[in-house]
Amino acid sequence: MTAIEAIPGEAFVDELEEIRGEWQSGDRRGGARSRDEAADARRRGLRGGSNNHTFTGEQYLNCTDKVMRRKHLQKIMDEGGQSNFGGPIPSHITLQKWEANAYGLTDEELQILEQEDLTPENLITGGWRIFVTRHEPFPITTGLSYEGEGGRYMESLREPEKIAARLEALRKQFESWGIEDIDRAMANAAVHAEADEDHGSLTQNAIRQYCDTPELQEKMRQVFILRHYSRGDF
Repeated sequence: MTAIEAIPGEAFVDELEEIRGEWQSGDRRGGARSRDEAADARRRGLRGGSNNHTFTGEQYLNCTDKVMRRKHLQKIMDEGGQSNFGGPIPSHITLQKWEANAYGLTDEELQILEQEDLTPENLITGGWRIFVTRHEPFPITTGLSYEGEGGRYMESLREPEKIAARLEALRKQFESWGIEDIDRAMANAAVHAEADEDHGSLTQNAIRQYCDTPELQEKMRQVFILRHYSRGDF
């Protein structure tokens, strides 16, 4: 039921974090994964290719705040590859493939996976994500990313040692598997640990400043929750 009046922006962000806290009884993966489990998860994620460029592009097009729009442009450059603009970091999908190589997937298998049809579940959830960013009001289209990037942003503020510990655990895992180029295998996790702080700050600011009506706040609650459950291990 939609509230009669909107609550203040900071209080609304706190409410979303309380919802997140109900999900965080533990890592959804249930602890460290074997190499085969990690490879299977990456296969599911890469099957049918990525819609991330469409997703971030729609967020940029729908953003009406000039400062945030510039940050969205930077996000597009991050996702699409800073290397396209003279920077050092390739696209995030390339980083995912490097990590997949470390899990045992070959470049040939990755190419075949990208050309396969999406699973019915991923077709629905991916289509929903693009629909939201294309048709909902600006604070919702930007705020959609808060469920993922916002969580890592809040962790960087409150418990940065946990991020460092996860990265170190992943490095040791790659070492135990005998991966030769550890830095290449680690690049996806390391880059996202930093980039998601900036991206999460952007989404949180959009929610705090612009989800200022009961209707927008109720829509944001729904999108936040649905985005979480749309990530299920299909």
